[in-house]
Amino acid sequence: MEQRKKIMGASILFLILVLLNIGLSFIDFSRLPIFCTVILAQAAILIPVIIYLIVTKQNFFQAIRLRKVNIWSLLLVIPLTYLLEPLMACINAFSMAFSTNIISGTMNSMVESSPYLMVLSLVALLPALVEETTFRGVMLNGFHRDSNPWPAILFSAVCFGCMHMNFNQIAYALVLGIILGILLEASGSILSTMMVHFIFNGTSVTLIYLLPKYVEWYLNYLAKSGISPEQIGLTQQDLDAMQNIGSVSADTSPEQMLMIGAIMIIPAVIGLVLAGLCIYLIAYLNHRHLILKGMFTKKTPEQKQAMRADRVRIMNPALGIAIGCCVVFAIVQEVLIRTLL
Repeated sequence: MEQRKKIMGASILFLILVLLNIGLSFIDFSRLPIFCTVILAQAAILIPVIIYLIVTKQNFFQAIRLRKVNIWSLLLVIPLTYLLEPLMACINAFSMAFSTNIISGTMNSMVESSPYLMVLSLVALLPALVEETTFRGVMLNGFHRDSNPWPAILFSAVCFGCMHMNFNQIAYALVLGIILGILLEASGSILSTMMVHFIFNGTSVTLIYLLPKYVEWYLNYLAKSGISPEQIGLTQQDLDAMQNIGSVSADTSPEQMLMIGAIMIIPAVIGLVLAGLCIYLIAYLNHRHLILKGMFTKKTPEQKQAMRADRVRIMNPALGIAIGCCVVFAIVQEVLIRTLL
């Protein structure tokens, strides 16, 4: 009964977050600075989560699994994140072949109007803290069963993906959510998933800032050397593409995105295998490798019996309505964008 209450509580919380997020989308925040809208969006997630923890009288640190973690395993999170980049790029390319990238314009606007550290804090640090607390913390903990963590990992990843409410982000956020759930089980601490989330977003922000500066430096270098861009085969279109990578990605044709995705398959597979080794090392350093191994090995009859005894259905009306609202919103948004374009 206690497990059913936790699942229902987490489901109702997710439904509230979804309805609140959809409601905010109908309010015109265009007069506010863009950093204010980002803070409001994150506050609309964090405040209900805090209220939920207070009402249910849960210990914050236990609810989100904020625990000590082996320092060397945290360092392994850095290469782990970059090993996953080809996979995320591959999924992003395939999803953009069938959906619209709606965040590139927002990112470019923030970069053009705000200092680097501010954008890094708002786009990388704040979501890493808020979204991991919510989805790998409260949600996964609400769905979690010790005998079988997979349903909790999968459902929390679905919630994480759906909360982005556009098909492009839903695709890679869902896969990333599953990997982060496995990493949480491997490390035992949400600090590891927060680091991955921060590095992912922080790398994107940093590249958007650095690329135009690099292009400017390169053009100055060519000018001092007496070489024009045309002499080395660079057109003005190429230079514009290098300086504004977000818009270029959004303007790339579906056929080109499919080709990019196909090219990225092999690096994605290799990166995923190496990332799996990193996750195992992280589990080993935190003395949780047997737990991780148990997630991927065939269960004994006794273990299967324990899983059946501990089995509680996660899907319920509140969770179904919330996921349905996200999908419908994403469809409507995609149709409206394509109509306007």
